[in-house]
Amino acid sequence: MNAETMRDTTQEPLDDEERELMDPDTWDWDTPIEGRTIGTPGAILRVRFSREEFRDIEHLAKSAGVGPVELVRQTMLDRVATVDPRRNLVQQPAGRRRAATG
Repeated sequence: MNAETMRDTTQEPLDDEERELMDPDTWDWDTPIEGRTIGTPGAILRVRFSREEFRDIEHLAKSAGVGPVELVRQTMLDRVATVDPRRNLVQQPAGRRRAATG
């Protein structure tokens, strides 16, 4: 493997088989395997809150008529739109603003 194709790994290969699987020079580039993405690609974040923080978030979520996860999601998307208005990722209906439920 040359320096141009070498990538940093999180750990060293455990054995020769793993070393070979990690080496792009041994990959079969002529016979790709087609894959299919199911659903919309995205990310799931895990965030830890103290008991008191979560209690406050839960209270705000109930008053907005959504769950705490959706409240955090909507709050962050609103923040992104505030920082960069071109990145308004969630369409808000006319009238009262409230967290999306989708």
